[in-house]
Amino acid sequence: MESNRITSKGKEDEEAEAEAEAEAEALKKRISSHPLYGLLVQTHMDCLKVGSVDDADQSHGNMKQKLAAGTVPSSSLLTQPELDHFMEAYCLALSKLKEAMEEPQHETVAFIKTMHMQLRDLTTNYPQSPDDPSTTSSDLRSVT
Repeated sequence: MESNRITSKGKEDEEAEAEAEAEAEALKKRISSHPLYGLLVQTHMDCLKVGSVDDADQSHGNMKQKLAAGTVPSSSLLTQPELDHFMEAYCLALSKLKEAMEEPQHETVAFIKTMHMQLRDLTTNYPQSPDDPSTTSSDLRSVT
């Protein structure tokens, strides 16, 4: 009798697990067929690409345009308002994350460019190199 109860409990667990898997699959299908799914994937990929320098500024402008165009719900989307809200919020959150990750990168690039210009100015102001035999250490001290 105890084994029947264990078997019954095991079947209930399996059925509950199968039902949960079916619900998860149905949700995945709803999400992947949503009109904003493509934008969601693209925004996610853009977040992953932040470290690369290729067309970062261009994709940022395009993303805002796509998101603004995609936030207007059509009549077919009104049947699933929670999913619509989630997709819009997730796209916006990913877009903000990308902006937050890009900000330090842009600051770093600006700093490096400034330092490069300063170094170039320093080297063009002093045409003689320290390795040049005609330059003495007293000449270098008088410059600084």
